[in-house]
Formats: sequence, structure tokens, C-alpha cells
Amino acid sequence: MKLLFVCNNMHIGGVQKALLNLLRQISDKYDITLMLFHPAGELMGRLPENVKVITGNSFTGILGMSQGEAKEKGFFTFAHRSIWAMLTKLFGIGFSFSVLTRMQKLPEEYDAAISYMQNSAFKMFYGGCNEFVVNSVKAKKKITFVHCDFKNYFGNNEYNRGYYSRFDSIACVSESCRAVFDDVCPQCAEKTVTVLNCHDFEAIDTESREYEAKYTDGVTNIFTAARISEEKGILRMLPIFERLKKEGKRFVWRVAGSGPLMDEALAQREKRGLDDCVEFLGMLDNPYPYFMKSDLLLVPSYNEAAPMVYGEAEYFGLPVLTTDTTSAVELIERRGAGVVCANSDEALEDALFAAIDRFSFSKERTPRADVTNKTALEQFDNLI
Repeated sequence: MKLLFVCNNMHIGGVQKALLNLLRQISDKYDITLMLFHPAGELMGRLPENVKVITGNSFTGILGMSQGEAKEKGFFTFAHRSIWAMLTKLFGIGFSFSVLTRMQKLPEEYDAAISYMQNSAFKMFYGGCNEFVVNSVKAKKKITFVHCDFKNYFGNNEYNRGYYSRFDSIACVSESCRAVFDDVCPQCAEKTVTVLNCHDFEAIDTESREYEAKYTDGVTNIFTAARISEEKGILRMLPIFERLKKEGKRFVWRVAGSGPLMDEALAQREKRGLDDCVEFLGMLDNPYPYFMKSDLLLVPSYNEAAPMVYGEAEYFGLPVLTTDTTSAVELIERRGAGVVCANSDEALEDALFAAIDRFSFSKERTPRADVTNKTALEQFDNLI
């Protein structure tokens, strides 16, 4: 069976990581082609050798580039992308994506064509995978994935909601994400299915032993892997940790990730006297030694869909403390993988106060053999 996946690029991100994990699990079972608008990113070298990669031309290619990447390509590419980004701000993605994605037609016909990346806001030049699959691909079945809490997502707009009706199936990455999507887009509810994210457990087990993660004896070692951005709730934690420190709680919080609020996070850490117990590690290509060694995974997000870190923490037997976002109860509480608290600063502080005592001084963990991709792969096979 011939499958086509369409994504913007392979930079490190939750969607790209989920795609990579899925391809690694199914590449020996299906004849797979991966269409990347821009064939760049830290995950490119990890793609299975038997996955054929095709790339965007001068029109679709700019859909997968940042402005900085376009500038590196030269003046023409930079100017080309800038013009289309400006047109998108003026007229919206309905105009720009409709034109750009029609400028590259794929000659082959596929049994299923799968858009793996959803659009963002109506006037943001980010996305185009849905439009490309609909406009430029011949396939017996056309499928799109939803990786977000669609109700609270920037891309929840009339244009995007309407476009989903053009697909044969809509795959949501958790039952909770599916319920939210069905509520927002009831006209598409008969087309939605659940397909959980896959994890490459063999790879993360190997990577967890590549280096020795930092661990501080005699305190609770708390770990977060997240982008330093508003929705991830990193800044909300700094006043909470300041109060916990004054209460005499002993902890170290390490954060792997980077993002637009990094400078503000560093300034707030210094202002609140947390330099000795809060450490920003920056972007880590391999964070898994910290999953292996830490005492607690903290997910303080304001909004999440079905974050990959949930499954990764469960595999390592690492307890999770997470705010109540779309899939938290489904993927953490019901699976006995940790604690879900109300999504407020007060509830986070109370839960963390208790967790620091409860999860202190854990020993090195052994990955759990009973955490598998069996359900996720069955759901994908049924989708196809």
C-alpha cells in the first residue's frame, strides 16, 4: 500500500517528532513517501532509509522555511517568502496557501495521502499541508491529523474549520482531542477517529544512556522539557518555586528547551533568588537521561493536546505532575502515571508542595517493558 505523508520540515517539534516515531514503526509495512516542503531540521538524519523523501519547489518550499532560513537561501528566496508572508497578513492563508500549493503537483497516485501538520492562525504564514493534500495530490483516501486542543488553538478559525470537511478522515491524537474537535467542528464529527502518538521506545532507551544527567542528592530533582513560551507555563512556576523555597522545600528544577521567553525567564530567576535551584539547560537534542534520572516530570502548561512527554515519562516510570489540559486525565490520571491538578497557580503550588515530599530521592529507573505502541499502531492500520 502506497502512503504519502506531508509535513513542513523536520525541525525538532512535537508534530515532527510524532511523525518520525510513526514512520519508524511502519516503514517496513507500507510503501512510504514523505513530502517535506523544506527538507531541513535536526530530525532529518533519523528518518528510516526506506522512506522516500520528496521536497518542495520554489513555491511550496517557502511554506516550510522560517524567515531566517529563507534569508540564508539568498535574496530571491527571502524576497519571495517575504512577499507571500505579507500577502497572508493582508488576505489570509485561504489566498496564499491555495495559490502556492497548486504550483507543485505530484504525478503519482497514492492509496492514502496524509497531511500531518495543521495550519496556524488565519493571517500567519505557517501550514499549507492540508491545502497541498487536497489541491495537489491524487489519492484514494485523504487524511489529516489534528495534534492540538482545537478549541484553544490559534488555528481555530472559520477557514480552517471549513477545510476539514474536504478530507475523508480526520485523525486526532487522543480521545480527548477528538472530543474537543467534534465539539468545535460538529459537521466533521462522523469523519473523526483517534490515532495515538507512537514512541520509539528502543531509541529513547538507548539515548537515555548516552550521557550522565545532572542529579542533586538530598533534594527533589524536578524536570521539564518544553518550549520557553507563554502557553507552556514556565514563567508561572518561578514565583511558585520562590514561595516553596521560602517554605523550606528542597528541590532543583531543570528545564530543557528554548524559546521567545528565555531572557525573561532568566531575569525572573535572578530576581527571585532561584539561581541555586532553577537551571535552564537550553535545547537538548537528547533529554532522555533526565527522564531516567529525575524524580518528577513537571508539565505546567496552560494549554496542551497530547504531549509526547507523557508517554516518554510513563515508559521510564517517571511520575508526572501536570496541569489539567485536554488529555491530562486520559493519558496521566487514568493510566496511573502521576497527578493532574487544576490549571491554576494555587493548585499547582499545592500539588507541588505535596509532590516534593512524596517523590524525593528516587533511584535510577528501569524502562517499563509493558508500555508499547500496540494500540497506536492498530488505530493507524484501521485509519488506513
